[in-house]
Amino acid sequence: MMLFYSLLRARRGQSRILEAAIAAVIISIVFSVSTFLIRSSDVRVLQERADLDRLGYNVLHKIVESGVIEKTLETGLAKDVAMLKPTVQRSLPPAICYDLRIFDCTEDGSWVQLTKLISFSNTSEDTFANSLEVSSTSIVYTSQKGNIYHLVLLLARGGGL
Repeated sequence: MMLFYSLLRARRGQSRILEAAIAAVIISIVFSVSTFLIRSSDVRVLQERADLDRLGYNVLHKIVESGVIEKTLETGLAKDVAMLKPTVQRSLPPAICYDLRIFDCTEDGSWVQLTKLISFSNTSEDTFANSLEVSSTSIVYTSQKGNIYHLVLLLARGGGL
């Protein structure tokens, strides 16, 4: 009879060890899944930033290749400057906030000096400071006359404030 009780106690001990191992596996699975779910929410923000970067490069490329920048900056006519803002607005989706700044690059000894020529936006600067994701895209453009311009386009999604 004593042998029977000792076998039962040994089996109870083995079942407790098995319970503890199964509980440890379940807890580790729960932590792994929760970590995965938390990190997968960051992917949307990273993808949104990549989309804004791509959109910024496309818009800058479009306005440079269409000759709008050259007409605006080289002729200096007021109607040409007024033509630049609608061109940028038509190139962007309506829910995107933007700020375009164009600088003139001039050599000053061993330095390159940037002089702001044109700056316009469809929103306030606070929008970019409070937005979750802001994309800054810049290009350097050399005109046919040899003038060098630095274009900086800030983009933010309007609903992501």
